[in-house]
Amino acid sequence: MIKLRQQRGAALFVGIFLITVVVVFAAVVALTSATQQLGQARAGLAQQAWYAAAARMEGAIESIVSSDVCPAGGPTSTLGYDTVLSCSSESVSEGGNDYEVYTLEVTASQGSLSDPVFVRRSVRAQVAD
Repeated sequence: MIKLRQQRGAALFVGIFLITVVVVFAAVVALTSATQQLGQARAGLAQQAWYAAAARMEGAIESIVSSDVCPAGGPTSTLGYDTVLSCSSESVSEGGNDYEVYTLEVTASQGSLSDPVFVRRSVRAQVAD
């Protein structure tokens, strides 16, 4: 039988080991949670960027329908995102009818490539009047 005096330090080592295991587990849980939240934030920003590009696209389409001219391109701010519109037109003759086909592309972005959260989405469309 082991005497009580020989077992004095065992509880200290077991306690330190348990505290270490709990701290490591808590760190893993915190890191996993932070990673998931960052991923969800990026997905939300990407969806917002798509909506900003779609909003600028809708305005460009309305401009084409109302005036039969490519809208002014270049960068502007739409819903907090930097949007760039490019438009080109091509004359088409089909079945004796002549009409214009407009090709539109809008890119919405926020941040820069060096930022930890950089978002860019593009939308393309063709419009015929």
